[in-house]
Amino acid sequence: MTEKTNRKVFVRAGEPTGLLGSDEKRSFREDTAFILLPDERWGNPVFGDACLDDSDFHVHARLTLDRVIGTGASMLLGGHYHYSHSRPEGNHGFRISLDEDIIPEARQIFEKQMHIVYGKTNPAKHWNLTDSMNEKAVVGVSSDFFRPGEPFTIDLSRQGPTLTFAIAGREVFRLRLREGGMIPVGRYGDPGWPFNVGFLPGRGTVRIHEFWAEGTLPEPIFPTSDAWQFNSGGYTHYRIPSLCMAPSGRLLAFAEARRARLSRAWEWETVRLLGEYAKDEVQCQMKYSDDNGLSWSEPQTLIDRGMSYDARDPSPVFDRETGELFLFTRGGPWMIASCDEGRTWSEPRSLAGSAPGGFPLLSPGTANSAIQLRHGRCKGRLLVALAGGGIVGLMFSDDHGRTWQPGASAAWSSASEPTLVELADGQVLMSPRGGNSPKDERMFVFSSDGGATFSEIRFEPAIPMPGRGGELLALESSDSAADGKVRPIIFCGPAQGGTRLTLKVSLDDGATWPISRVLDEGKAGNMSLVELPGRQLGILYERDKFRRLSFMRCDLDSVMNDKQTVWEDENE
Repeated sequence: MTEKTNRKVFVRAGEPTGLLGSDEKRSFREDTAFILLPDERWGNPVFGDACLDDSDFHVHARLTLDRVIGTGASMLLGGHYHYSHSRPEGNHGFRISLDEDIIPEARQIFEKQMHIVYGKTNPAKHWNLTDSMNEKAVVGVSSDFFRPGEPFTIDLSRQGPTLTFAIAGREVFRLRLREGGMIPVGRYGDPGWPFNVGFLPGRGTVRIHEFWAEGTLPEPIFPTSDAWQFNSGGYTHYRIPSLCMAPSGRLLAFAEARRARLSRAWEWETVRLLGEYAKDEVQCQMKYSDDNGLSWSEPQTLIDRGMSYDARDPSPVFDRETGELFLFTRGGPWMIASCDEGRTWSEPRSLAGSAPGGFPLLSPGTANSAIQLRHGRCKGRLLVALAGGGIVGLMFSDDHGRTWQPGASAAWSSASEPTLVELADGQVLMSPRGGNSPKDERMFVFSSDGGATFSEIRFEPAIPMPGRGGELLALESSDSAADGKVRPIIFCGPAQGGTRLTLKVSLDDGATWPISRVLDEGKAGNMSLVELPGRQLGILYERDKFRRLSFMRCDLDSVMNDKQTVWEDENE
């Protein structure tokens, strides 16, 4: 298991020991510096590969800028990659620009004196800090603190409620963290804490000689491997992971690969007028692992977002009897199938006529929203949970995916993203995000006839998180039973404001949840669960404010022998 640390080195003597965000075409090591090349449209940001928690910290770097005028070279804080139109530098970030950004037309007319400025950015604005931004503050003249082509140091530190920024040992500004609402203090919501720190070369070249951070850097309890990282492979970010295990033991991972909207002001205004189809370019990608998630293959593109079908919200399920793999996506829903464990795929097929309740254009619920029943009179049935517009329902197939029928459906306020699990007696348990929860408790909806109708609803006080995501999984292998009890059922989700990824275990088919364990104190988003051999659990989840999709291999015995009651209501 990994431990919390108070120091993390991101660049040492030019060696990128822990950086995220720039591929080999736009960054490389040269002598004792890590080079970030300019990128007019995207800015080419990089971040340290760990987030800082809500306590005092110190971030240090030694940099060289090849030029100053109008590049927009910056230090970035707090950016995240949640929204579909996320900027490459992150949304809702706090930016310290070392040389005031100006548009090309202005630069051609005159060369103005450059200033060091700071401000808050958001998804509706470009990455340069313009004069029209109310949040922008001018704090110094660039040439008073550093020269182009000469190395200089920067230090950003927090002590209590005060943030201080210095260049070459000289203070540039200090800021109360709540001043202007620029960097909210506290764990809840975005941008908030934990937050990440990085650099943006903009239109110039930046050399990073050293870069480290000291503070509380929350890390996962169990080791992780990254399946995808933001700003890599030609895409700005990756989201909505899903996971399944093939009969051969190969792990298959799926994700949305997104190219974000443009970041320049003059491009943003043009694109915004084009409407829905000017949003992200979204593809569905797949990777595989033959070593239980220690390493991952190169990506394979399965679905390119089209005008009629959609590549988002992938949800897979294997038919154990035929070995065929089905993958469901948004907007119909749509389905593709593979008979060779994902090597080749069928053309997309619309299942709109099979949507429950006569509601077309529903989407797969979550990564764990498709299962095959193992018990009772509906054994072998393929069952998929769907949601959209407050409607949650099921569709099923009893002929191995050839035909599909609508099942149960119901409308609950704000209900979305349902996850599915089969209980030992053959009942189906569906749990949506949201719903009509009376006391901020997770909604559990049951079906006694394989998903054809809903039979019971109850609210689970042990899981006080109706508004946040989470996944259910039943561990079915012969070695998963514990002390002669019913095989474990797992619920996993972020417990506090999108942080503290927490695992809860039930040994009585979901009646009680006595075991609770925090797996990652940092920011966690959507996830997918899969059972691995040897009482292991695989979790592929959005980590570090959606900058990466990480795979964690969790030892169930370690979790069950180290019980903690750690699930806290964020309103307490």
